[in-house]
Order: sequence, then structure tokens, then C-alpha cells
Amino acid sequence: MSDRYCDLCDEFSGGTRNTFSRIYAHDSKRRILLRSEEFVVIPSLGQIVEGYLLVVPTTHRTALGDIPDESLEELRRLCGRVRAVLECEYGSCIFFEHGTRLADVGGCGVYHAHLHAFPFPSFLGDPVNSLRSKFPYRELGDLSEIKRQTEGLAAYLFYQNSHAESYVFETGVLPSQYVRKLLAEALNKDDWDWRTVGREEQLLATISRLSNYFGIIPTSLGPKELSSDTHR
Repeated sequence: MSDRYCDLCDEFSGGTRNTFSRIYAHDSKRRILLRSEEFVVIPSLGQIVEGYLLVVPTTHRTALGDIPDESLEELRRLCGRVRAVLECEYGSCIFFEHGTRLADVGGCGVYHAHLHAFPFPSFLGDPVNSLRSKFPYRELGDLSEIKRQTEGLAAYLFYQNSHAESYVFETGVLPSQYVRKLLAEALNKDDWDWRTVGREEQLLATISRLSNYFGIIPTSLGPKELSSDTHR
């Protein structure tokens, strides 16, 4: 792990320097909806839409392509559960990650690996179409292939559409929060920058609404429980 301060590591260790603690100190001490052996599920700062979640490894890494092989199956199952919950509550959803292995390649704005799970109406079309026209890409069988398919890339964009079809794009340097801005524009919204949004009722609504699916906050599950029925 780098000596650089990490906002998410501080939050997960119970610290108070992190952005969530500063903004929501009087609302909620934690935003963890689900905890597995290696990952947590949390609502994203800068919701854009209600139900916008992040799947985050508890061990500091800058790209999901660098997590150990033995954790990839857990990640795949956890994302399947998250997808089922979001589809039940909000409709279709997409997943994406901007993986960075160097500090100066842009794209994400947070240098702790995190997979975005974003409710996105299917009638608006597939954002992957614009990405295909801009970047070289390859198709993946599923998320568990991300380590092998991103080996040697300093930066990449992982994208999984509403049909769970997965792609890796070789993006190089990207502007900060590139995909968030792309999605916000598709939804005719301008609140894409999570750094500027402040306290959000949508985030608190996401915690309240989805805790009914994920259980009492925080919930701790192992691989067997992750493969069990999602709906209560």
C-alpha cells in the first residue's frame, strides 16, 4: 500500500477524516450496506440517481484487475447479488470501473479500487456504443476474467451492460470521472462531480431503501451466503 492518504481506507477503519464522515456525521455513522469477506457495498457519494452503489475491496488496491485470483469469484457472486437487488428495486443497471495502476492516469478521482453499480434505464440505449467508437476494447466472459484481460495495462475501463455483457477498454489517460459525466449527460443531469454535491437526500434514501434487501447495516456474508437467494 502507498503512503498516500486514502479516503476509503480511513472510512473503513473507522476514521473521521474521510469525506463521508465529514458530510454525514449527524446522519449516519456508516454507509456499508453489505460486507463480504473481501468487499463492501456502499452508496456512492454523488448519487446522480438513487440506488447508485460501489463495490469496494476492503484491502487497498488501485484496480480490481489486481485483486488475488481467489477473490475474483467472490467479487463475481457479490456483483450478481447487487445486480439482482438493483434490478428488483430500480430496473436495469450497468457496472463500470476505471482501473488505474499509476497515480497520473486520471479517470476515477479516487485511488482505491471501486466498481460502480449504476441504475440506468435501458430505453436510453447502451453507453458502451460511444465507448466502442473511441477506444480499443475486448469482450470478457464475465467479471472474473478482469485480472487476465487487463494484465500489463496502466489504465483500463471495465464496463458491464444491462445484459451482464462485459468489456475492457484500453483508455489511457481519461478526464476525472469520465463515465460519471457521460451517464449524467445521458440523463440530462449536471451533478456528476461527487466532490461538489455535499449532503444528499438521495444517498440517505438509498441506504434506507436498500437496507431492506441487504439486511441490517452492516451485514457480513461469506461466499456461501452470497450465492443464496437475494430477495427477502
